[in-house]
Parts: sequence; structure tokens; C-alpha cells
Amino acid sequence: MSVEIKSYRKERETEIMNGLRSGMAKACVLVQNAAKLNIQFHSMQTPWARTGQIASAVNNWITVEGAEIVGKVGIKDAKKVIVGKSLEFGHTQKPGQYVAAIGKRLVASDVPPYPWLFPAVESNRGKIIDILKSSGAKGVSIT
Repeated sequence: MSVEIKSYRKERETEIMNGLRSGMAKACVLVQNAAKLNIQFHSMQTPWARTGQIASAVNNWITVEGAEIVGKVGIKDAKKVIVGKSLEFGHTQKPGQYVAAIGKRLVASDVPPYPWLFPAVESNRGKIIDILKSSGAKGVSIT
């Protein structure tokens, strides 16, 4: 007579990781869409938002390293990152300089911030946590 004890740990871990990855993807899409809407909201105030190039560059990606799943939302294109940061945090510029992308000469020396990414996360913090918890996440950190 014998008893066989078998572990299904790998299968359960795979199911859990797939659920977490799916939840992270949903949370990232939520933030990505909110960020694009924030940029469009500012489109009347800043020429960079008016062109639509920055909103279309906002994307999300997920990395998995061991048991850690990290979702990121932002801009990867190096030239557009500079513009995205300038919108988010404000910037200084040289009045009189012609900018072909907007077809105008710069007027002001200080441009105020038009936050788009941070508010996208903050306004959806509760939804993000709910999405991740429903996917099986135990330790959730939003930075």
C-alpha cells in the first residue's frame, strides 16, 4: 500500500503570475488612457499637446523579473520624452526662437506645468489597487 503526494506548485504559480500580469496590463491601460485624456485636456493651453504627437506616444509596458511584475506607463521615444517632461513639470525657453513642430516663434520664457501623467495615476489610484487585488496581488506599490 502506498500514498502518492504530488505538488502542483508550478501550475499554481503559472496561473497566479498570468492573473497578475493580466491585472497589471488592465491597470496600465487605465493609466495610459487617462494620461492621453489629460494631454488632450491641455491641448488648448499648450502647442505641444495640440499636435497630438505626445498623446500618441504614451504607451505602457510590463516587465517580469522573477516574482516581481512591474507595469510602466510613459513615453519611450527620447525626443518625445523631453516634451512630455516639459509638459508635466513646466520649463524655460528662449523667446523668439522658431519651433518648426508648432510653426511659431516662442513668446514666453517660462512655461507653466501641464501635468498629465501624475494625475492619471492619482485620479485612478483606487481603481488600480482594486484591479490588482482582484487579480490576486497581495503587495501593491504605486510609485
